[in-house]
Amino acid sequence: MISVLGLPLGSAVARLEAEGFAVETVEARSMKGVEAPDSLRVIRQAALEGRSVPTVMLVYSAFRTSVYSKNEE
Repeated sequence: MISVLGLPLGSAVARLEAEGFAVETVEARSMKGVEAPDSLRVIRQAALEGRSVPTVMLVYSAFRTSVYSKNEE
């Protein structure tokens, strides 16, 4: 299985599906939250056993990757 850790969620799903994997996603959130998130990134991946199709679970979280707020750009 290829590693997609750190990739944007959409790119990670596309890569895994292109390799023949089914993908399930779960969001992880901090209690504090993220101010003005601009990216969903994969923070964990795991193969799910006992499936008829090879399946990968991706855990993702919202991140702010820009140092500027949307109003400042």
